[in-house]
Amino acid sequence: MVPYGRRDGWVSIAAETRNVPMGYENMDQLIEFFQSRGLNILDLVVLSGKLFLERYCRLFLKIVVALIWRRPSDAGAHTIGRCTCGSIQERIYYYNGTNKPDPSVNPGYLNFLRRKCRWASEEIYLDASTPQTFDSVYYNNLQKKMGLLHTDQLLYSDVRTNPIVTAFVSEPFLFYQQFSVSMAKLGNIDVLTGNEGEVRTNCNRH
Repeated sequence: MVPYGRRDGWVSIAAETRNVPMGYENMDQLIEFFQSRGLNILDLVVLSGKLFLERYCRLFLKIVVALIWRRPSDAGAHTIGRCTCGSIQERIYYYNGTNKPDPSVNPGYLNFLRRKCRWASEEIYLDASTPQTFDSVYYNNLQKKMGLLHTDQLLYSDVRTNPIVTAFVSEPFLFYQQFSVSMAKLGNIDVLTGNEGEVRTNCNRH
């Protein structure tokens, strides 16, 4: 069971968005980030399927990010949610300083992304197959090279995380079971107590 009744921070600090993965890290950096917060590789893969933190993504599950930072912050829900096209333009047009796209992107998906992302301010669904449903199809997309962010696709291409992705594709119930475990761990990071922060009665108020 995921704990509830958490206190929320009083302010949003834009600079703190630099303290979360941006979507272009390598796997060593991602693992180090999660381990520094008491989370492991399994948590990394599971939580990426739901809420991988990414600076340019639309606000979606603020309460999840508040569990980490105790302040309202931006979160990208990768099985549900959208991202601004500006966060992937480098990947689909001039990857690593070249005039070519990231070769790990499915060609058909690449064409789709280029049609949808003519302008950096436009938005694109993080899950191309079932964008408004919480499910494990996010991992099926990775097998098809249809991860939107570079860090998404790394989960399938890296030998340390590939077996977990493969297991979630073949046995979706494993994802749902582990998600509750990983979310509970996430909810126990830096919990505000006493007079710190506030208990919100109106969750729409920032």
